[in-house]
This record gives sequence, structure tokens and C-alpha cells, in this order.
Amino acid sequence: MGKRLYRDIFATPQEVLRSLFAEYIYRHESNEEDPEIFLSDVREREDLSPEEVDRLRDLIEFYLQNEDALYEHLSDTLTGWRPERLLALDRAAILAGMVEMLKGTDDVNRTIYDYGTFAKRFSAEKSPSFVMGVLKSFKKRLESGKE
Repeated sequence: MGKRLYRDIFATPQEVLRSLFAEYIYRHESNEEDPEIFLSDVREREDLSPEEVDRLRDLIEFYLQNEDALYEHLSDTLTGWRPERLLALDRAAILAGMVEMLKGTDDVNRTIYDYGTFAKRFSAEKSPSFVMGVLKSFKKRLESGKE
């Protein structure tokens, strides 16, 4: 087995799954990667359990089924930015966080923090605060019934 990317960086299985989900969105946007090919690749690379694969598959399916609506939510949440102008990894982390919030994540603040941590590890210097700020704005929109 090759080197594990996320299991060697992040402390919790939830952080690993969130990072994998953001990676999928990034890869899907970059080259329209097939979800099953992605799952097969990362199942082995990260030594995922069947339950983790099922959870990741569920998130990916929700994302793919709601991709257009997610971009509308993103456009409505951003102030002064168009989604296509965002760094690709930041956009992937934000979209992944939005999916989890729409699906009813157990701990929204932890979700926001974890995607900020992903951005800190893999994107630009100011990305963590930007990603977390956009996700916090989306959370407020959800709570106020605007989404």
C-alpha cells in the first residue's frame, strides 16, 4: 500500500473523510472523475473501512445530485466574489461543508473548523479564514431560513 495522505496528517476519522470529500469535489471539478474510481483509489490509499466508504459515497452522491443548487447557494452566500474566481481547493472545501450542513451534520461548528483546517494544510495562506468565513455565513443563512 502507498503512503496514506490524510490518515498521516489528521487526528480523527471525521477529518480524514472530510478531506477526502473535498478532494473528490476538487477532482470532479478538475476532470469529472467518476465517483467509483475515486472511491476505489482512496479506499486502498487511506485504508478506509466499508462504513467510511459508504459515508463518503453518500456525501458524493448528495453533492452530484445537488451540484447546481449548491452553486446557487454558494453564489448567494459569497459577497463580492463569483464561485469560479475562488481557488479550486477553497471552493471544494466550501462546497463540501455546505453539503454536510444541508444534510444535517451533528456539529456544524466542527464541520466549519475541519474544512478550514483542510484549507490550511492544502491551500493558500488566507484560505482557512476565508473558507471558515463563507461557511459561517452559509450557516447563518440556513438558520435564518434564507437557504
